[in-house]
Amino acid sequence: MSYLPTLIVVVVGLVLLVVVFARLRRHVRGFNQAADAVRANIDYETGTLRARLAALRVAMKETRARVKHAPAVVPSNGRGRQEEDRG
Repeated sequence: MSYLPTLIVVVVGLVLLVVVFARLRRHVRGFNQAADAVRANIDYETGTLRARLAALRVAMKETRARVKHAPAVVPSNGRGRQEEDRG
């Protein structure tokens, strides 16, 4: 009968272990929900930023193409030399 106290301690320990794991599982589930919410928010913000960067790249490419094919407008080209305009 000397094994009975050992058996009782083992059973009580297992019951306590199950209770601790159940509470820990509840906290881990809450943490996972919060982490999923943060991850979704970061994904949304990152997607918005990627869309803005893509729009900026397209605008820069269009501007470069327009400037490349259009002659530069310089205000002094139509007036001639300034010394000649003094009259």
